[in-house]
This record gives sequence, C-alpha cells and structure tokens, in this order.
Amino acid sequence: MIVETMAGLGAAALGLSARWNWWRPAAPGVPVLMYHKVGEPPRASKLKKLWVSAEDFRRQMAYLLDHGYHPTTLAELAAVVDAGRPVSDKAVVITFDDGYRNNHEIAFPILREFGFRAVLFIVVNGVGGENFWHDPSVETRIPMLSWDEIRGFREAGWEIGSHTLNHPRLSKLSPEALRRELAESREVLGRQLGKAPVSFANPYGDASDDPAVRETIRAVGYRWAVSVHQGKADLAGNPYGLKRIFVRGDDNLFDFHLNMTRGRARF
Repeated sequence: MIVETMAGLGAAALGLSARWNWWRPAAPGVPVLMYHKVGEPPRASKLKKLWVSAEDFRRQMAYLLDHGYHPTTLAELAAVVDAGRPVSDKAVVITFDDGYRNNHEIAFPILREFGFRAVLFIVVNGVGGENFWHDPSVETRIPMLSWDEIRGFREAGWEIGSHTLNHPRLSKLSPEALRRELAESREVLGRQLGKAPVSFANPYGDASDDPAVRETIRAVGYRWAVSVHQGKADLAGNPYGLKRIFVRGDDNLFDFHLNMTRGRARF
C-alpha cells in the first residue's frame, strides 16, 4: 500500500512538472504579454485559446496591480534603454495583436479601470473591416477596430504598432513584397495617427529569427520587433526578436503567475 501510494504521488508530481513549470527558477527580462481577443469566443471558433474571458483578463490585471507591476510601452522602454537608464524590474508590457473591436469594447474599459496602458499591433488593411486572413471554417469573422477607435487608444496613452498590411507569413514573401508590408503599414499608421510606429509584430511569429527579415524591419524604421517565442524579453539582446508571453484562454491564475515569474507556464 505504501509503495502504491508513493508511486501515485510520484506520478502526480511528474504530471504537475509536465503541465506546469513551477520548478523553474525565476527568469530575467521584461514580461511582454501577448493577447489577441478578450471576451467569449463564438461557438464555431476553433482557436479558442486566442480568446481570454473578461473575468480572467480582469483577474490578470488585478494580479499585476497587487504585485506592484508597472505597465509601460515598448516606445517608453526604447527611450529608457537608449538613454542608458536601468529598466525597472517591475516593468511589464501588455500587447494585443491584430486590432479586434473587442479590445476596445472589453479590454479597454478594464485597463482604464486599473490605470494601465498597452500596445496595439494593427493589421492596417483590416481596420474597419474583419479578420480576413483567417479561414472562416477555423475562426469566425469578427469586427476589427476603426481608425477613430485606434485614435482613442493613442489619445489614452497607448502605443500603436504595426502588424503589416495584410497579416501574411513573411517567410513566403519576396523581398519587395516584404518591404511593402513593413514600410507601407508604417507609413499609413503614421499618416492616420500623426506619428509612425516604432514597434512591429511578426504575423504568426513567422520569420522572426530570419536575419534578412530582421534587417528589413530595422531598415524601414522600426526600433523593436516582437515574436511569439515564449519567454521574457531580453532588451539587451537583438531588438528584432523580442520574446513574449502568450496568455492563453485556458490559462488559470497559477499559469499567469508562472508566466510572470518563470516566463512560461507550460512546456
């Protein structure tokens, strides 16, 4: 009986170790949180992990407040780093990819309630339309932000970054098409918002390790680029491949704690 009990406890411990990274030491770097959609996913959605409920999102923001974190923007971090000043060990960046209207309807009021700001990465040709890059049999078409809503975020102190014109896989583009997606999206955002973005997010995280893509991102004028590699961002490393922490729709608060401290909750 004792042997069986110990075996059961051992199996449980292995299961916990496989599911969670509680045993990892705290990781250095800045947590850059990656969100997409806030709210309840449509029944037909097959990408429910990209949806974080309003209740979970509010709990996560309360965690940041309770643990003394100070949400900032990538543009502000660039100013700190470029001036040679130390980055606070309580800095955190909250990012949203694509530019869904639910970011305005649900996430914005919650963040305003906590006094937090975030970074929006906008698919420029999706503004005022729908998420046309998704296969509708996999992810339901939903409304995207309008230019007026995006300007409202900017006026509230949010940073607006580029997520290309059309959300393509960058590795599939010719050098000319790649430059057009990066440069023209930056130009349009600058024209619409009065200031060209300094930050870029690779769609799907694709080609974030490709030296030629990174060089094109730099050459057209971006200061940072974020990937989907899981972990905390090393601001002293390559600025065009910053890691982020993907906050999943099925994460619980323990997952969120591990993400904030270890840089990852799962394998």
